[in-house]
Amino acid sequence: MRRLRGVALVFVFLFGGVSRAGAQDGERYFPETGHALDPRFAEYFDSHGGLGLLGYPITDAFTDPNGILVQYLQNARIEYVFDLAAGRMTPALAPLGERMGGGELKLRPPTFPMNIRPGCRFFESSGHWVCYQFLEFYESHGGPALFGYPISEEKVENRRRVQYFQGFRLDWYPEAPRGRQIKVAPLGYLHFRREGLNAALLRASEPLSPGGYRLTELRLRSAVGAPIAGGSGEQEVFLLVRDQNLKPVAGAAVTLVARFPDGVRTLLLPPTDAGGLTRGLLPFAGLAPGTLVRLEFWAVIDELEATTRDSFLSWW
Repeated sequence: MRRLRGVALVFVFLFGGVSRAGAQDGERYFPETGHALDPRFAEYFDSHGGLGLLGYPITDAFTDPNGILVQYLQNARIEYVFDLAAGRMTPALAPLGERMGGGELKLRPPTFPMNIRPGCRFFESSGHWVCYQFLEFYESHGGPALFGYPISEEKVENRRRVQYFQGFRLDWYPEAPRGRQIKVAPLGYLHFRREGLNAALLRASEPLSPGGYRLTELRLRSAVGAPIAGGSGEQEVFLLVRDQNLKPVAGAAVTLVARFPDGVRTLLLPPTDAGGLTRGLLPFAGLAPGTLVRLEFWAVIDELEATTRDSFLSWW
């Protein structure tokens, strides 16, 4: 993990604040989070685990309060620092495992017969064991060159077994299928929050190239005007449609399916407006007190569709 030995000497005048506008060529935009990977980081990103280990970018590149050009990803933080060995500015992974306080005191090197632990390996340089599925994942995904050395033993945090390395944290999910039980923890998110950085940096941005933004998911929120109603009348219904980055989706087709005791009725609502909202009136009559009317909202646009449920109760 070359970054862990790098020197963070940065020439602030090279960057001048948020850098995205100055790095348009070769932009790689991720609509899943609404952020573009800085071209200066792209090759490093690909060679250090890519999406599978580092996750999606959750900010664009920006200059942090210390004057370092950085970009946060779900599981990591890439910094643009001066590498003495290379004699130039290079991308490097920040040691988030260390910065998040995951380190523990080194253990003494094992002596015979304690040096024999099947399924385990002791790293003398950092004084910690890595065992079983943690070791399997660690060694098969780059080992010390990518993750840095272990800086803790396995331990329990928030009721889950974890282990810290210089750059990352690995979490064990025993409930997951075999082969997918070890996951890289979202230290990028956690470190961003802990540093108290401007939350606006997490907001989705528009791609610099036309057509770069696309819908990958619909997220729905519904509401009714009167959760408790009489036996007859008109129920006002609302549906808000947003995308994977909580941006409003205009022009979605919306169908309401209402399940009454005497049958199912459908109501076509107007297409969502510029704010992603649609509303309508659902007439009903003759409901006995205590009747629960179940509602299903279906939203469709392009190849995407999503559904959510709501209800209201007749009480008098």
